[in-house]
Amino acid sequence: MVFTFHHIHLRCEDLDGAIEYYEKMFDGKVTDTVEVRGLKIVRMEIGGERIFLSPKFGDMDVEPTSGNPRWGVYQLAFTVEDLDATVAELQKKGAELEDLKPSGLMMAFFKGPDNVQIELIEA
Repeated sequence: MVFTFHHIHLRCEDLDGAIEYYEKMFDGKVTDTVEVRGLKIVRMEIGGERIFLSPKFGDMDVEPTSGNPRWGVYQLAFTVEDLDATVAELQKKGAELEDLKPSGLMMAFFKGPDNVQIELIEA
């Protein structure tokens, strides 16, 4: 049996705001918008991978986001060629930097929508 990666699906408190963030910060492209069992799903491509975004479904209760650790998806990581230049560009666009080069590692962490942390790794 062979498995290949298909997508990550993120539930968004502010769907339009999340779409705008991933478009602006990471050149994300909306590839499709569909409805599945009454749930709007926006499909995006970022760095050659698929990310699906959707709001809450119907009258479901959704736990609010917080700065506390949680189960499930908490981080999206991207590789970049030049960490310093990418960090500067994202900050210029308004991204909120949380940590830069922790312990001297060539990484940076940004606050993303819905408390999803964005990690950049220089490759």
